[in-house]
Amino acid sequence: MNVEDIILDASMETNTSVKEYWESKIIRDLNSVYRKVWRNIVRLHEDYFWNYWTTDIQEEVNEYAIQRKETSYEDEHWVTIKVPWIAKVKKVYLINESGFSDELMELSDSQEAAWYRWYTIKDNHIILNWIPDKEIVWWLKLEGIQTVNDLVWEDEEDAIFPWHEDLQDFENVLQLGLKEILWRAKQDFEKANLAKQEYELALQEMIRYVAERVQKIYYTELQY
Repeated sequence: MNVEDIILDASMETNTSVKEYWESKIIRDLNSVYRKVWRNIVRLHEDYFWNYWTTDIQEEVNEYAIQRKETSYEDEHWVTIKVPWIAKVKKVYLINESGFSDELMELSDSQEAAWYRWYTIKDNHIILNWIPDKEIVWWLKLEGIQTVNDLVWEDEEDAIFPWHEDLQDFENVLQLGLKEILWRAKQDFEKANLAKQEYELALQEMIRYVAERVQKIYYTELQY
């Protein structure tokens, strides 16, 4: 289900007119549920949404923007890194043609660049403190944790739990959480409480799945 499907299904099951309820309010309510679900997963395992992204180093370009939506936009000043979802960047590496990686150090405002290759992050831009050599092919590799972003009507299914197709089986959690809010807005507290119970059971099942998956990944890493 995409975002529109979740909203329309919850609306139909609660006999709610989206126009009467206000589209802007119903998406806000969905996002309140979405953030609670995301927090529950992160609380269980902080690095569950850890991922990495790479981009080509452009000749004589030392500023790279990180944006939520993939885009090929570029101009003479900076190039966009194709990161589908905003992430909290933890580490940045420089990779050469042979695959050798060299971790770059982040330069804070209070530090001086004692080493010749640093990076800074400002306004969702990664800025290198040197101009890349056009004769050498390098890549930037970013490692970080995907942060929760508000959903919008146009978001497709893969934008809900990015890079985690396995969690698509639990999108009904969002629908049930939204149903509770809609029933409560209608002051039908009996149905709201029932929806809340269904939501909490579905959320527990989702968290149980994530816990088992994390344990399996950890066990597999120990084997190696």
